[in-house]
Amino acid sequence: MVTKRIDMALHVQEVCAALNIRVQFQPSADQVPNYWARPSARVIQIRPTRNTGHYVSALHEIGHIVWHDRGGRCSHVQSELNAWIWAREEALVWTATADRIMRRCMDSYGWEQLHKDQWAARFPNG
Repeated sequence: MVTKRIDMALHVQEVCAALNIRVQFQPSADQVPNYWARPSARVIQIRPTRNTGHYVSALHEIGHIVWHDRGGRCSHVQSELNAWIWAREEALVWTATADRIMRRCMDSYGWEQLHKDQWAARFPNG
């Protein structure tokens, strides 16, 4: 089954509404993605959902707020991984592109074997 872009965009908006998260959109003209979450303010900045990469990146930012709400206090790398775990669990679709984006992001934060093992234990089939 194919998940349409509109379904992904609506899912992000519905999750944000349910969790009382304000969404700020990065201008489409910006060439470099600038996603972020401010958990204490309950706001995220994302790009408009035009593809799976935008979709999973938006879910990842929501994941930061969810983990903050749960009282998650941990290292920066663990916080990033936790947000990706939440995104993967909540996503309507998770593709090879989504996996590449997650891994590239985690590589940039210097995730270690411990973190990779946590991901693999949670998602043994990829």
